[in-house]
Amino acid sequence: MRIFAFVILTFVLGAGPASAWQEYIYLDQGFAIQFMAKPQVTTAPYQSTLVKGLRSTVYSQEDDHVLYTMTVVDLAGHTDAGANFLNEAAYNLMREGEVIFNDFPRVYQDAKAIYGVTLVVDRPDGRRVRTSLYYNKGRLYLADAIVMPARGDKDMTVPSRFDQTVRFPPDGRFD
Repeated sequence: MRIFAFVILTFVLGAGPASAWQEYIYLDQGFAIQFMAKPQVTTAPYQSTLVKGLRSTVYSQEDDHVLYTMTVVDLAGHTDAGANFLNEAAYNLMREGEVIFNDFPRVYQDAKAIYGVTLVVDRPDGRRVRTSLYYNKGRLYLADAIVMPARGDKDMTVPSRFDQTVRFPPDGRFD
């Protein structure tokens, strides 16, 4: 009976934080993503060797020593170089530490599919960064989950949950 109670308690406690995730839709930026709480929104310059003076909008929220951010870079006037911007961002991330995982995620299927790249990098300062990068409709999207050293458990599954919730409206709206 104790084992059964332990399993039930573990399931209930384990389901709690996952159920707290909420989807936030930003039609003006062309994406939706889940955060644990309403993210802070800031603007910042975006560094690129391809084009100077780009601006980004950063949506961020920290929970349990994990920093979640979605950075949206408007590539206005430079949409023909979208693949180069995506590859430049991936290249810069790879140079920050040891790449321990990479993948090619897909949002939607068939003709609506939007492909990206996911990298997990262990930085020398002890942080583990999981980033999924996408280029869609003139914007570069970087979904980061940065596990801080204070967290201890760098292999936790929550960061992968975060970047797998990215959605883009295929026809300008979410159904």
